[in-house]
Amino acid sequence: MAQWASLPRSLDRRNANNFTKGLDTEFSPFFVDENALVDGYGWDFNEYPALKVRAGRSNYGTSGSATTRLLTNFGNVHLVRAVGTALQYNSSGTTWTAIAGTWTNTDWDACNFDISGPALILTNGTDTPQYWNGSALASLTQMPEGLYVAADNRRVYTAGVTGSTDVVYYCAFQDATDWTTAENSGAVQFYTDNGGPVTGLKSFAGQIWCFKKDAYCLIFHTGDSRATHRLVEGSNDIGCVSYKTIVEVGQYLMWLGETDVYIGAGGSAQPVGKKILGFLNTINTASVANAFAFSDDERYYLCIPTGSNTQPDTCLVYDTRFSQWLPYSITLGSLRFGAQLNNISYAGDVNGQTFKMNDGTTDAGTVISWSVESRPYDDGVKEAEKELYAMHLQGLFPTGTTLTVEVSPDETGSTWYDIDYDPTTASSATQNRNLLIPLDTVPLCNFYSYRLSGSGPATIQEIQRMSRIQPVQY
Repeated sequence: MAQWASLPRSLDRRNANNFTKGLDTEFSPFFVDENALVDGYGWDFNEYPALKVRAGRSNYGTSGSATTRLLTNFGNVHLVRAVGTALQYNSSGTTWTAIAGTWTNTDWDACNFDISGPALILTNGTDTPQYWNGSALASLTQMPEGLYVAADNRRVYTAGVTGSTDVVYYCAFQDATDWTTAENSGAVQFYTDNGGPVTGLKSFAGQIWCFKKDAYCLIFHTGDSRATHRLVEGSNDIGCVSYKTIVEVGQYLMWLGETDVYIGAGGSAQPVGKKILGFLNTINTASVANAFAFSDDERYYLCIPTGSNTQPDTCLVYDTRFSQWLPYSITLGSLRFGAQLNNISYAGDVNGQTFKMNDGTTDAGTVISWSVESRPYDDGVKEAEKELYAMHLQGLFPTGTTLTVEVSPDETGSTWYDIDYDPTTASSATQNRNLLIPLDTVPLCNFYSYRLSGSGPATIQEIQRMSRIQPVQY
């Protein structure tokens, strides 16, 4: 019988990849860029194009001991939150102070305006709308009890009023206390062929963006109290499924739609969520209204409930500078509201705890876990079996960081083999970690993927792979 001879060592393959193309779950892993990751968690863009473990979060004051129902900013002065039936503010960074009153235990919306000085207008669709001036709370008795509120520098708008859920109401010119004066205050209906209620309002770039779940429009021409409000349709296909995901990110507006994530500017919107389709397809649609987002003016952090989770458990981050996504976290701990104050991001959870986001190297004392999974590689010879015999990891793995390396001999990732190796000593500088992969650990295969996981700070620059091509026998 003929004997097959191995190919010359000169034909062994040496390849390398990094993760500069970000997360890509749109297509089968075979068809994504070689420098993309197809799964993982625990990453952010802090040292892009290197892949760096995300920052953590720290407690911002004590817990409100009830579900966070609102987290927002009062101008650039302090944060205001609703926890259960209570409203509270924090002006010191450590202490949450009660605002007098007891309210319905439901989600709120808020916006900043001027009522004889700076004012934060608050509404929840059930209680009489209120405004906070930094020291006292007062009622807006004429304002309709809407679920959503937004304001430009001329008027306040509200929508989601019981019995007229597709109508947007507006106050008199620069007077948030007057909602009844004819030919000054009024209402405009957002009619669409498919019907349905308004699902969110947002003031952005001098226009009021009004959303349904499958449509959006812009309301403008409100500077002159004698001018009729003009509603201009934006799209009958693009809408928003959770008002808490509508966030201003630098010069853009971003939000979660029915099947995609959108970025808007100049009155138009474009989809940017195709690369995270694999995650979007796992959203618990029955609880999608609990999805929320926060921003740091460059990045959009989208937090979604997946699988059977009713509160957000997974966060994906999009960087507007690089137009890339990364998997930020799968251990959110049921965060449900986000806010920004003086360029710092905050979030509140189901227990009423508020966190300063992207602060420190742990999640309020819990070490950050991370994982990154590569696409399947064939090293340019799809039809031939190959032996992956060595890998070299270039990156920063400081003292205290753990690292596990696994290899899968197929594209499904159903079987993973742990690679036993003697890592180099932890270092404060980028290093090379050599891994020998014996044939009795990972079998010959046409395709292989690898997964790196661990806990603690880490930065990955590049992964080099060495494989030995076997003869094609038929």
